[in-house]
Amino acid sequence: MIYVSISRNWIFSRAAQRVYLLCALLDLALLATRIGIIAAMAVAGLSNLPPVSLMVVRVILFPEVVGSAVLLVGMSYCWFGFDRARYRSRLLWYVLVSLFTLITMPAYYFFVYRRLVSEQTNEAQKSALPSV
Repeated sequence: MIYVSISRNWIFSRAAQRVYLLCALLDLALLATRIGIIAAMAVAGLSNLPPVSLMVVRVILFPEVVGSAVLLVGMSYCWFGFDRARYRSRLLWYVLVSLFTLITMPAYYFFVYRRLVSEQTNEAQKSALPSV
């Protein structure tokens, strides 16, 4: 396994925040697309997609899968490296990520990562203020 040393500033940078937001939206789109395809196939009574439809679906799903993968890697680095939550909370997130990856990673982004970003921003602003 390759371990890349990534700094806190890189994980919480403005560019990373934008990328993770886009990836979280793509992850949710992947979940919605998969549910929609399964529902459409059930209504149509199909067990397999026709070859042309399968090719179109693969093209549509590609950016969503890439976004989901980037979000998984980024939030994993944030979770293991920078989230100093209690062990019960981390255990809960571990179980949820293990069972429901597609919905848990965007939830982790919106509920935990954004809170960590705002805390870091508040700390940076406090340290930048001149003391009187």
